[in-house]
Amino acid sequence: MVCRWFTGMVLSIGMALPATAPAELIDRIVATVNNQVITLSDLRQAVRFNEEMGGGSRDRKDIQTETLEGLINKLLLLREARRLSLAEDVNTEVDKVRSRLGSEKAFHEFLQRLQVTPEQLGRMLGERLLVERFVEKKIGLFVRVGRDEVRKYFDGHPEEFKGKRFPEVSKAIVSLLSDEKTGQQITHYLAELRNKADIRINPT
Repeated sequence: MVCRWFTGMVLSIGMALPATAPAELIDRIVATVNNQVITLSDLRQAVRFNEEMGGGSRDRKDIQTETLEGLINKLLLLREARRLSLAEDVNTEVDKVRSRLGSEKAFHEFLQRLQVTPEQLGRMLGERLLVERFVEKKIGLFVRVGRDEVRKYFDGHPEEFKGKRFPEVSKAIVSLLSDEKTGQQITHYLAELRNKADIRINPT
């Protein structure tokens, strides 16, 4: 399950201009989650990140909608995750991105496209890691797949396992079914959090 996220903390940002000129609004709120705000600049930054990481050519409006939902989910899960005081290894996550991009030059160009500093990227990745570890601890550890379930899937999908015996593919099926169950549990858990939360989404 792909999750998409990142957060904002300001109500609005203005520039100090001469008395004869009107104040210029350079940011605005697109959603609030339990009094935490997501600004338009936060959303746009997260959209750029998801486009860079996804490497696809999907409709930007769809990406923006999914990204906003991901940001809301992230704030809900972060609140729960922090209650468990999970630690995150931010430097390792930044190094993974740097390695994926292939060179230091490509990494700096990536930061420029996102319009973030290495510290800001680290903060965003750290929050994502925090949520992932929370999900693993809160949900993933309690997901179990029985042998009968694995066998049933194997027998019910012969086209996926042509020429292979059950022992050869059982681990892969366990992983697949575990991911499916985890995704279902996350969806259910997020639905519960959303029902309890005060979420307001403004038109973008």
